[in-house]
Amino acid sequence: MSTDKTMAQFLTEYRITMAATWAQDNPHMSDPIAGASHWRCTFKRGRQRLTVPFSMGPAHRGEPEARDVLSCLADDAAGYENAPDFESWAPDYGYDTDSRRALKTFATVEKQSAKLKAFLGDEAYEQLLWKTERE
Repeated sequence: MSTDKTMAQFLTEYRITMAATWAQDNPHMSDPIAGASHWRCTFKRGRQRLTVPFSMGPAHRGEPEARDVLSCLADDAAGYENAPDFESWAPDYGYDTDSRRALKTFATVEKQSAKLKAFLGDEAYEQLLWKTERE
């Protein structure tokens, strides 16, 4: 029997909510996509808060949903956790290990993953990354 949860079940179990506010840009995007929408997403869990920039391509309408943003954060964190170092991580995402841009992206994912883990705590972080179905 699978112990995997859906993202909706994870959000409910850990009492996580999210509010999204429109943003002018995403500070982590060096090459903005024409027509993309940018958001500042704040997750809440009790007294804990986690705010992240989030962007959606021009085909997406409306505000992002918590399950979608958290799925993206979990995908990034899982990729980071699976790579012992930058040299292992970069090729998995199509980057050259000599790329400064790739190194900057890796550093952003590293910091974001640490913030996500601090927000959730070890148990929920592991549940999210390895035992929650993502869309």
